[in-house]
Amino acid sequence: MPNSLFGPGIFEEVDIERWRSRLPVRRASDGEVIGWTVAHDTSAQDEYDDGYLVDAVNPAGIAVAQCVPIETAIAHLEDRGLASLSAPHWTKAPLPLESETDLSAPQEDWPWRRVLMTQLDDNRVWIRPAYPSWPERLLELPLPIPADDILRPDSPENSD
Repeated sequence: MPNSLFGPGIFEEVDIERWRSRLPVRRASDGEVIGWTVAHDTSAQDEYDDGYLVDAVNPAGIAVAQCVPIETAIAHLEDRGLASLSAPHWTKAPLPLESETDLSAPQEDWPWRRVLMTQLDDNRVWIRPAYPSWPERLLELPLPIPADDILRPDSPENSD
C-alpha cells in the first residue's frame, strides 16, 4: 500500500476497496500467511492482464514492496513478509502513551515514537513503545489491521 502518512502527523484513511482486493500469500512449507498482494490502483485492469501491478503487504497491512508484478510481490513477501514484523515502526503518540489513546487521531503536539509489534491475529496487531517510560513499561495497544494508516516503517525526522 502506498505510504499512508503524508507530512508529520497527517494520516490518510485506509482505502478499503484496495484492501478488499487482497489475496493471501502463503509459505509453501506450512501454509502460513506471510502477507498479501493488494491491487496497486483500484482502477487498474484485471489481475490476469499483463502489466497488472500490486503492492506486497505484510500481515499487519504495511507495504514491503510497491507497484510490482505479482510474482515479484510474492518473492518480496517470501523474503521479507514475516521478517518485516520484527522491525521497528513509527507513529505519532503522546508521552506517556495510555491504553485509551486513539492513535488514529493524532494530536499536533504528539512526537513521533518508535514502536514494536508484539502480537498479531487476523484482525489486530498489538504494539508497545520501543523505549517505554516507566508508566508505559507493561502497555500494549491493539490496532486494527490494516495498520498502515497508523504505523510507518521508515523513521521520520524528529523521531526518537
